[in-house]
Amino acid sequence: MNGGRAATGGATRIQPWIVLLILQAVVASLALWPFISGQRYFAYLDIASDTYNNATAFSQDLARLFGREGWTGWTFQIGLGAPITFNFIDTIRLLTQVGGAEHVLDLRIWVYLLRIALGGAFFLLLARQFAARKEAALVAALCYSFCGYIVVNGVWDSEASAFVFFPLVLWSLVRFLRQGDQVSFPLAVGAALLSGVFFVTLAVSLFVAFLASLALAQEPRAMLRPWLTRLAPLAVLGFVIGAPIVLPLALQLLDSPRVAGGGAVLQRLQQALEPSDLKMLSLQVAALFHKDLLGSGNDYFGYMNYLEGPGFYAGLLWLVLIPQLWRGGAHDRRALVVGLAGCALYMLLPVFRLAGYGFAVPYFRVTTLWIPLALLLLGVRALDLALDRVDLRLLAAGLGASFLLLAAGSIPNWGLLWPPHLLQVIVALFAWAAVFAIAGKRRLPASRLASLVLMLALVESVAFAWPSYLAGRKTVNPAAQPFNDVTLPALRAIRGADPGIFRVEKTFASATQDDSAAQDYMGVRSYYYHGRSVVEFHQALGMVPNFGKFQPPNYTNWLEGPGDHIVLNSLLGVKYVISKSPLDWPGFEPAHQGPGWFAYRNAFALPLGFVQSRWMSRADWELPGETGPRRQALRELALLHAAVLDAPQVEAGARFDIRTLSSQPNIDLRTAYAERAQALQQSGLRIETFENDRITGTVSPREAGILVFSIPAYSGWSLRVDGQPVPLMRADAGLLAAPVSAGQHRIELEYAMPGLRSGLLLGIAGLLAVLALRLRERNSRRP
Repeated sequence: MNGGRAATGGATRIQPWIVLLILQAVVASLALWPFISGQRYFAYLDIASDTYNNATAFSQDLARLFGREGWTGWTFQIGLGAPITFNFIDTIRLLTQVGGAEHVLDLRIWVYLLRIALGGAFFLLLARQFAARKEAALVAALCYSFCGYIVVNGVWDSEASAFVFFPLVLWSLVRFLRQGDQVSFPLAVGAALLSGVFFVTLAVSLFVAFLASLALAQEPRAMLRPWLTRLAPLAVLGFVIGAPIVLPLALQLLDSPRVAGGGAVLQRLQQALEPSDLKMLSLQVAALFHKDLLGSGNDYFGYMNYLEGPGFYAGLLWLVLIPQLWRGGAHDRRALVVGLAGCALYMLLPVFRLAGYGFAVPYFRVTTLWIPLALLLLGVRALDLALDRVDLRLLAAGLGASFLLLAAGSIPNWGLLWPPHLLQVIVALFAWAAVFAIAGKRRLPASRLASLVLMLALVESVAFAWPSYLAGRKTVNPAAQPFNDVTLPALRAIRGADPGIFRVEKTFASATQDDSAAQDYMGVRSYYYHGRSVVEFHQALGMVPNFGKFQPPNYTNWLEGPGDHIVLNSLLGVKYVISKSPLDWPGFEPAHQGPGWFAYRNAFALPLGFVQSRWMSRADWELPGETGPRRQALRELALLHAAVLDAPQVEAGARFDIRTLSSQPNIDLRTAYAERAQALQQSGLRIETFENDRITGTVSPREAGILVFSIPAYSGWSLRVDGQPVPLMRADAGLLAAPVSAGQHRIELEYAMPGLRSGLLLGIAGLLAVLALRLRERNSRRP
């Protein structure tokens, strides 16, 4: 599309970005006032509960970690322990932690508003590359600032970074193609990656931009050359700059059981190439008019749920106005055809959105942002033309096409529609058509038309955003915070009497499986993007929920605690259990009590590390001859008697015969459980110093054996015994372990996030390379 930088018209004498900031503030004040005023926290307890249950909890955990220990790379407040990779990749979200854990909720709305301001400003930069009039760019930037993506998906922290940085990356791309700027593009790509944009999604988005630029070019072969010879290397350089985030993230993703093999990817690719059915097409067409057409929050009845479903709304103005491009130049008409064809292909072929997540999940999410960006870039040029002159026939075509699309999205989903939003859509479409019809008859001066369009865009933004944020939505507020329940006084009582290192479990959930991250205790259960070993450990012991035929693709994120399995509680070092009602579990003694809660101390809880002088194979541990609860009980007890090894170890001591347990018709818990747990306590790890990434202490086994830690076997851990490095191994289907000899030994266990050091070095090298490019550009311009 052709566009200049000249501007006309009165409303833009003030710098456009200042005007945009004022308009953003007005819309935000009207649509988000309960959050801004502090009546509500910007965190939800409905379908968007991840904003509270996970994002808030993890931010509070990181704030405490950074405040107490600085950088650790690991936290014991997420299940049995986990790398913090997924919690620090969004550098903008880190701003919620600057006031400490107690102010994370207060700061969430302000960080969200910062994202809106930055995303809108970056889009204004981009729009100015295509619009001759500043007013047109300003209207488009305002619409982008409150498009359906940021209003709905952007509430989820992990989805918001793309909204901010996609326009910046596109702006830098246009600058290169038009002005040869080699510096902005890699810096923008690197900034996007360092701010949490998923590297696979960004790579696929750049490929889509490449295809679009070829389709838009008058000479595609001439466009191909700069992409292959210059832009592709510059994109790689941007990924090198982003390596401090990309490399650790990629390594953790590869360690996840959710990453499928090549065969599964090929199968999904084949499915992705199959056209969408009519139902899916109608849902996507409906998404042009906002997700709320099919309901908001928990009352959304479209694809999957309010987050995963498609949402392409960017303002109804553009649907009515885009046909005006047809009266522009040849390049405008080409852009119209290519842009609309691209949007249609996205809806028709799932391959585009599925590729954005490596064909691993059936989500829309970030890829839905492609459609609003395309519509807005087409629309800003169309508005540019319409501010000069409106073609009434094309206006009628735009209005007619909009109502046909509305019918195509509404009629097949008639019983699912939210009537108030449908009415809003109809009123808005007629309002836009009326404004431009009056302008087309020369009854409205261009300067007044620009101001009126800006005002209507503001009104529509408020009208469409407010219900998404608040209508029927359940939010956290200062008087009702699920994390602030009886757990907190119970933990204070426990810690007041016992300053040791131990795990705590609860018989209830305050809000989520990540209660431990928010409430600051070491637990077992969690919701997180877990590694393979910890998932296998939980699966082997039946601590992964059974979703039946409705099993979600991310089912391994949910890891349960040991519940009332007393042996597992002891094995995992659960020294205290908090309950809202009295318990009668063997070995659990009343310790503390308060209004509405009881705390029990587990007399047989093992330390964080213990030495097994016997071992058994994984095949023996499976107990093929046993079934049901008895098999489960025997397998749990066996973990107190021997280390389960994937392969025999010479240093592991004697082989344990599990039949000594399974041959007993009735198991004597005193000898099989209590006495064995007490023996392991005696030779267990005596912790001297404890930090999330470094543990030191001593063990004193009477016999050689396997030192087993109740810590998941993630890569990144290293062990020194008496100052000498000892290779770590895996035991008990997923826990860290290492051989030790008899006698007293000093233990030093340390964690370093895999890929972080290399990523930092690569990032620095990438920045130096960009600096060299800048100096080269500067020198080449000198006479």
